[in-house]
Amino acid sequence: MTEFASAVRIGRVLEIGSGPGWDAVYLDGLGLQVERSDATAAFVDRMRADGYAARRLNVVTDDLGGPYGGIFANAVLLHLTRDEFFDVLERARSASRVLAFTVKEGDGEEWSTAKLDLPRHFTYWREQAVREAVESAGWTVTSLERVGEPGTQQWLFVLAT
Repeated sequence: MTEFASAVRIGRVLEIGSGPGWDAVYLDGLGLQVERSDATAAFVDRMRADGYAARRLNVVTDDLGGPYGGIFANAVLLHLTRDEFFDVLERARSASRVLAFTVKEGDGEEWSTAKLDLPRHFTYWREQAVREAVESAGWTVTSLERVGEPGTQQWLFVLAT
């Protein structure tokens, strides 16, 4: 996240899928002005109860707003189909100059009830495929790193300008 904050430098960023807001608090601490958002009303209500402004945002259907210095989406875009993912990348390009996100590394797609006991869709990505999608949407990948503890699910952290 510090690499993202350094790329943005100063200004307003949109966090897509803030959830409980932990990443937003961290980014605030790095000097960014974070606009919190989530598709789930309960998360938006929780952030508001904690004293933060937050908006309900469905990244697939809603206008992202902007312009932003950056858009940050941790463990969110992996729930989109490949077509939805590409559409969001293109719309983010019009709304921001820096983009950072994580997706799970792997092949294919699946529905899973792991962790939440609710069905969720996952699309897995390999480094070359995610790089091609990001670049074909008009972004330049400035870094793409594997993150995660050895022996656990690996993630791809992408930073693009």
